[in-house]
Amino acid sequence: MKKIVILISILGLTLNGHAQILKKIQRKMEDKVEKSVDGILNGKTEEKNQQPNAGIPGTTGPKTAGTFDILTKSEPFIAGNVLLFEDSLNYDTPGRMAKYWQTNSTGTVVEINGAPGKWLKLADQASYQLDTLLHLPQKFTLEFDLLTRASEAKDLRSIDFGFSKNNSTRKYIYGVANETNVYTSLQYYYETINTTSNNNNNQSRIEFPLSNYANAIMHVSVSVDGSRMQVYIDDHKVLDATVLNPQVPKHFFLSTENYRNNAVALISNLRIYGF
Repeated sequence: MKKIVILISILGLTLNGHAQILKKIQRKMEDKVEKSVDGILNGKTEEKNQQPNAGIPGTTGPKTAGTFDILTKSEPFIAGNVLLFEDSLNYDTPGRMAKYWQTNSTGTVVEINGAPGKWLKLADQASYQLDTLLHLPQKFTLEFDLLTRASEAKDLRSIDFGFSKNNSTRKYIYGVANETNVYTSLQYYYETINTTSNNNNNQSRIEFPLSNYANAIMHVSVSVDGSRMQVYIDDHKVLDATVLNPQVPKHFFLSTENYRNNAVALISNLRIYGF
């Protein structure tokens, strides 16, 4: 009788339940990465805490660990010089979805007091991609602004961005899914930035003061040159590693998790440059 009950329960799983399982798998993988580098961090915490201030008031520089060959000398981000795509939402109507974006959920163009321009308000547990036929070259740069509003930054849970193999938002884009090339996860609840490559299974974890971004504009810059990708948060480089397969298509995506306590994230000023 117990076997029959178990079988019926399995057959009764909903699509929502399947999505939750995928999210739990991704969370477990991220936790595994954190545990695997705890020994490295614990052994070097005292030394790294003596580093000069990295430019964010009241903080030291970001701490790094993992399997990526992150450079010790931080070079400045250099944008491309040929504009391929730009969207500051200037021609979008507030209250509607942005015309150059697509999602599996919903989104709303809004104006925020104290933040110039227009912003795309991102729903929770939703994925977003550009609704264009733009083909990204092997060498390019991508930038965008991420605006957050929350009582505490940890209420944002995590926000993932990266590159998918296809340009479809018919369903939520999980970082661990086969369709994802590489993704960087801003894990506000752990104050870490994790990057995972599904091309070569490399993983990285960097401690970063994300609690400073509960109510702030974060500028994100990404530079891609063949298989190598660099990621900057404001002026701080958090990734410089070989994570991509140049032969695999790349489509930018961003995914949110379930916000808490009325937290919200918004995106604007996306620019893509070639060379």
